[in-house]
Amino acid sequence: MSLDEDELIWLKRIITDQDRDEALAFVNKILKPRMKDAERPTGLQRTFDSGGPPGQIGVPR
Repeated sequence: MSLDEDELIWLKRIITDQDRDEALAFVNKILKPRMKDAERPTGLQRTFDSGGPPGQIGVPR
């Protein structure tokens, strides 16, 4: 995981100011969504054009 320029500036300000409220906001806005993405299994992707019955996941044609 890497931070873009704006996120890095935000994080540096949090560290400099030792702002707990901003630190929590950073975690919830930046890190939490990335953590959820990282926890998602890589082999399972929902496909809507798989050719199988509706609702099936990853069924080859």
